[in-house]
Amino acid sequence: MNAVIYILRCIVMLLVTWTGIRLIGKKSIAEMTSYDLAAIMLLTTVSAEPLVYKISSKATVGVFTIVIATVFLGSLSLKKFFYNIDSKPSVVIAEGKIIEKELKKARMNLPLLVSELRIKGYQNVSDIKYAIVEPSGKMSVIAKSQVSPVTPKEIGIPTAPVNLSFPLIIDGKVDDKNLNFLQKDREWLLGQLKAFNVGNFEEVLLAQYDSSGQLFVNIKNKKIEIPNIF
Repeated sequence: MNAVIYILRCIVMLLVTWTGIRLIGKKSIAEMTSYDLAAIMLLTTVSAEPLVYKISSKATVGVFTIVIATVFLGSLSLKKFFYNIDSKPSVVIAEGKIIEKELKKARMNLPLLVSELRIKGYQNVSDIKYAIVEPSGKMSVIAKSQVSPVTPKEIGIPTAPVNLSFPLIIDGKVDDKNLNFLQKDREWLLGQLKAFNVGNFEEVLLAQYDSSGQLFVNIKNKKIEIPNIF
């Protein structure tokens, strides 16, 4: 009987906690403010108490008190005076130069900085006019005008409409649903794979078909030389 009551208590507090988190708002961990994270940590602690002390009603009140307080703090964050105590953006690169003081404040080391720039598509720090670590923890990068990519719109080039890339093979398994959607069959796919010296589907790690009609194939266990990355 005690086991059944304990299981029911777990289910009730799971639902209460889930409701509380939904009321706080839909955010990823990276987008949460410091008070959001504090609220989530406190929420999980309070909601776990009934599993030890058998006081579900008090914990339920506690959960919703935390939710109300978090929503209230969220509304305060829109007020100007709150900006002074909330986290601010850190400019870690200015005019191609790394600002060491701001880098330390952002708790970011050089390999991580270089990695973030690569993710944004830039290889050299000297190409960057400003790099800013936002309060969410994400990095915004503004490149110098000489290295900023030129868009087709700027030079008046017409472009084909963008469409999805369809996975046709994943880890040796053919996606027949996507093949049917593209009005293709396995015989056609196998014929396309012969251009990559592939004799059967099991040899393929990933095969994708894009909107321009090109097939991209990654073969399993194919040895590729890679450089050491800083």
